[in-house]
Amino acid sequence: MRGSITALTAVMSLAVIHAQQPLFRASVDVVRVDVSVMSGLNPVAGLKAQNFVVTDNGVPQTLDSVSLDTVPLNLMMVLDTSGSLAGERLTNLIDAVNGLVKSLRAEDTAALMTFSEPIRLAVEATKDHAPLLAALTGLTADGSTSVNDAIFLALQMRPPDADESRPVLLLFSDGRDTSSWLRSEHVIEATRRSGMVVHVVELVADEWTGYRAAEFRPSSFLGMLADTGGGRRWFAKSSRDLRELFGKALNELRARYLLTYSPTGVSREGWHDVKVTLKNARGEVTARPGYFAQ
Repeated sequence: MRGSITALTAVMSLAVIHAQQPLFRASVDVVRVDVSVMSGLNPVAGLKAQNFVVTDNGVPQTLDSVSLDTVPLNLMMVLDTSGSLAGERLTNLIDAVNGLVKSLRAEDTAALMTFSEPIRLAVEATKDHAPLLAALTGLTADGSTSVNDAIFLALQMRPPDADESRPVLLLFSDGRDTSSWLRSEHVIEATRRSGMVVHVVELVADEWTGYRAAEFRPSSFLGMLADTGGGRRWFAKSSRDLRELFGKALNELRARYLLTYSPTGVSREGWHDVKVTLKNARGEVTARPGYFAQ
């Protein structure tokens, strides 16, 4: 499915979600937890299974495996191309994403979605990175901003082979939604159910002119989105910082640990609170707060 997606499509998708059981769910046999461990700005390497303590609904679990950077990425890039990005800001964004795509590995899959109004799936998920680079050259910035609708629709495109890859949504925006039909709480709920790691790069620039400074304060919604998706959030004070920040986002993804366990002592259905802490090691742990089992 390539082309424009209207806001009405997002609303119809929401109705389907509420009419059915959770669309996304973790396996009741094996749970995968994508975990970041950072010391300041640096990833903490060399951790083993004995360094992680995982509880599922308060019950300690035994890890089956701990791996680092061995599972390919399945990356959905969701880019703001609304009118506020016109000019140098769009040029710098294209350059940043170009660098990110060129840094992907042959086994990584990536897709490209852009949003203003309407939302466009510019490139479907592919391991061929040439179409992604070609699509970037044709980007233009105009129109209003449908960030909520775009995130929600991108979450519905979680890859069917997610058990063999690491599904990630990487969002870039200036943080101000001006035209979505869906409310923020709909998007947060969809993120809880998705199983995708959500990274956010947000432009809160002081380079902008013609707008009130208050309009460029960090978005509380985008912060909640990253927390719910178990990812991280980077702030760009200038669009010239984007190339470095996209590189940091990719490096952080490469440095994440993938923990797996077979849940024991807990119900097989419903929402599961998952907490990950460290033992005999130090670092800031970031992970999704839980999962739905059906």
